[in-house]
Amino acid sequence: MNNSNDTGPKAWDEEGQLWLAQGTKAWESGDRDEAMKIFNRIMDVYPERPEGYNKLGVIYAETGQLDHAEKYFLYALSKEKLHVPSLTNLGNIYLERGQIDEAIKHYTLALQSDPEYPPAHRNLAIAYRRMGRIGQSVAHLKRSQRLETRQLAKDRPLMPMGKLGKKEWFPLGVFVRQWIWVILGIILAIWLLGRGKL
Repeated sequence: MNNSNDTGPKAWDEEGQLWLAQGTKAWESGDRDEAMKIFNRIMDVYPERPEGYNKLGVIYAETGQLDHAEKYFLYALSKEKLHVPSLTNLGNIYLERGQIDEAIKHYTLALQSDPEYPPAHRNLAIAYRRMGRIGQSVAHLKRSQRLETRQLAKDRPLMPMGKLGKKEWFPLGVFVRQWIWVILGIILAIWLLGRGKL
């Protein structure tokens, strides 16, 4: 495949988005080799787009190759300075290494660009918790939960539920996920109380 046309690199189009979805699906199903092949194809055909670099960085991070992952996230950011997933993933690398201030900086940059990005809120909550800033941690965790619930409601079909002979609809997946978050929140609060942090 030719990675450019007469005017330069190929513009991001439906084909690139389809490949990104296929690569993500392969990765999520455990087929890393296929995912890497697809993400490399994205980088070849769309060299000025951050998505392929970011996704390869995620695969490297998942396998513990943090230096390789960092390189790909930085390369993605060289393509798009405020690419929110890459900023968040780079923050994760710094958090993993114990560089909490650097992680917070990257999560904050991601949220300045997209205040509705749940992973940045969730990971910022973890960073704040590690610093002992419990109030900020809880605020970002709750924000993450609300945003994820809202996204699930948009992405999931509604399930029928009969009530008093009248059919009503509610998002079953959202209901279950909300209860899981409530239970996790209670466990976290009990744990923090036991440690004298609340």
